Amino acid sequence: MPISVALVGLKGHQYIVLDALPDLPQVHLVAVADDDLEALKRVPDFPGATEQTRTYLDYRDLLENHKLDVVVEAGTDRDRAEVLVASAERGINLISEKPLAKDLESLERVEKAITTARVKCSMLITMRCDPPYLAMREAIQKGLIGEVVQGGGQKSYRLGERPAWQKSRDTFSGIIPFIGIHIMDLLRWTTGREFAEVMAYASNVGHPEMGDLEDNACVIAGLDNGASAAFRLDYCRPAAAPTHGDDRLRVAGSRGVIEAMSGKVTLTSHDEGPRELSLPPPVNFCADYVEALESNREPFIPFADCVRITEVVLRARESAEEGKPISLL
Repeated sequence: MPISVALVGLKGHQYIVLDALPDLPQVHLVAVADDDLEALKRVPDFPGATEQTRTYLDYRDLLENHKLDVVVEAGTDRDRAEVLVASAERGINLISEKPLAKDLESLERVEKAITTARVKCSMLITMRCDPPYLAMREAIQKGLIGEVVQGGGQKSYRLGERPAWQKSRDTFSGIIPFIGIHIMDLLRWTTGREFAEVMAYASNVGHPEMGDLEDNACVIAGLDNGASAAFRLDYCRPAAAPTHGDDRLRVAGSRGVIEAMSGKVTLTSHDEGPRELSLPPPVNFCADYVEALESNREPFIPFADCVRITEVVLRARESAEEGKPISLL
């Protein structure tokens, strides 16, 4: 079954979909929209692009001129909700950049539109697809660490050159919704525990040239079983570091501790010393999404999870702005 796809926005992680297209011959890239003419000039070199792939400066013209099966949204945080709602109202399935929306009001509109239209929607929180976190989830679900007592995680990135849209709160949601969403989603997904309350701090201390973009944040949370969690986020990873990001996830339980770091997962329990877990193959996010469309099932990263973790990180940002804990149940 041929599947027609359009990209709306070239400002995010659209490459996740583009890189998968050579292995998905039934998927056809029919159109691309972005408000940057220079970005659109690169479209002919995209994987999956053909002479028939059209480009637009306004996504509304794209939606008007094409009958689409899927829209991949990867624009600014400000415009995301409008794109998702407009696409859903046309019955178009969706892959969205994260977070789903810039604020809670927009998130409510997105959820209503997608639920009403009954289209498939997933979000690019694709760290779930990585072998270390798949292994971590399996171990925790098997009870190898017992009851979850505490969780913690880290996302440390190089700052590099940030685009102008990320330097303004008008167009950018902030460090917690943009990168904190990954590690907070991983804790929720691997443990099966729900966030009950959150308190957060975020600021720009060392990089005033970045405007409204915070260079650090800390989020602490209470989980639904009484456990606690803490997350460290920063854009302070040195340029000379060997990788762009330094990601870590640790869960302590009543019977042991499990930790993912540097692509490895280590389990230590009361029964045995530290051992490195074998890793399963990764989940192919795009191939799974296409299969979900073809078989009419939920994708590997289901819409309900996308809505919930977006709500959590937006509430965490609210906590940082208001200086008080926020209930999530």
